[in-house]
Amino acid sequence: DDPRDDLVALTGSGVLILDSPATAQDEDDGEDFAELIPLTRLPVQLPPKGTSPPARDAASLAELLRTAQAGQQVLAATAGWLLSERRSSPRTQQAYIKEASWWLWWMQARGLDLTAVPYLEADLFAAAMRHAGYEPGTRRRRLSALSSWYRYLIRAEAATVNPFDGMELPKRRSKATRHLTEAQLDDLVAYAVEHESARTAAVVALLKGTACRISELTGVQVDALGHAGAQRILTLPAKGDRDHRVVIAATTGQLLDAYLAERGTAPGPLFVTRTGLPLQRSYVLALVQRLAEKVGIPDPRTLSLHSIRHSVATALLQAGEPLDVVQALLGHADPRTTQAYLHVDQLERSPAHRADHRLAIALGRAPR
Repeated sequence: DDPRDDLVALTGSGVLILDSPATAQDEDDGEDFAELIPLTRLPVQLPPKGTSPPARDAASLAELLRTAQAGQQVLAATAGWLLSERRSSPRTQQAYIKEASWWLWWMQARGLDLTAVPYLEADLFAAAMRHAGYEPGTRRRRLSALSSWYRYLIRAEAATVNPFDGMELPKRRSKATRHLTEAQLDDLVAYAVEHESARTAAVVALLKGTACRISELTGVQVDALGHAGAQRILTLPAKGDRDHRVVIAATTGQLLDAYLAERGTAPGPLFVTRTGLPLQRSYVLALVQRLAEKVGIPDPRTLSLHSIRHSVATALLQAGEPLDVVQALLGHADPRTTQAYLHVDQLERSPAHRADHRLAIALGRAPR
């Protein structure tokens, strides 16, 4: 069943589909007013982080909206917001539903009308998230989602004020992803091939050979394997409900075939447990960290779900692969995302330095 059918069904009188307007870039300058509100001034305290959200799907969100006395126009506009192009992926919709449900929880606890909320209330909510221990990135994402929801409600004439409009969002904390050298990546695969199961060897080889995301690895289906001419192809379920095709090279293909000989070709997830369930992200992370410890990589617990993907991209760029080639492998829609993998040592080898040297020669400031 398509979960989007629930979104259409819950509106009753139809869905208001509106194109999302272009949004201005969030300002990071200035002090966040919500940061100044002390815990003692909060009228309500949110449950601590890690608490299950009030709603996880369209039906439970609709129930929360009805409990908040939201009318049919709000229900229809909310469904339209969730069905818009930027949120067309079921996984993305579920994330937005969770964010919206916490605001509805707050509205119910405060006894306020969802469609006419004063600006200060949004600041109180932001402060409550901070005091509940939510990370800046989580708070920023939730506040951005709620502002997007209210913009949609206003355009659908289902609300009069966006209480999150103009709010200074928490600053992003730049977290440097731990990355491995190409030799360390090779050690991981070699150890898995020699000492681990065929499934583990195939998982690690695929992570290194395709630089796929962990969510793509755990979500890809066995029927996504195919061919394009002489090339063996795996079609991964990428972000934004897109498909991302990657080449399965010879050695990776051999390790994958060894695993498939054990798994069989029954429909379902490509990588499954002994009981046929899909692998979980937490399992893959623990697996990578365990293998890293086995091959003597320092501080293996600091490796993240993104470490291998990050490491492969870095190694390719360091080896001189063109940016657009690495972008295609990673499935990035925007080359600026790929540029984030450029490290300081690569920037020192930038062609800009050669161009600058030629300019210095032309100006007589450097010898020919």
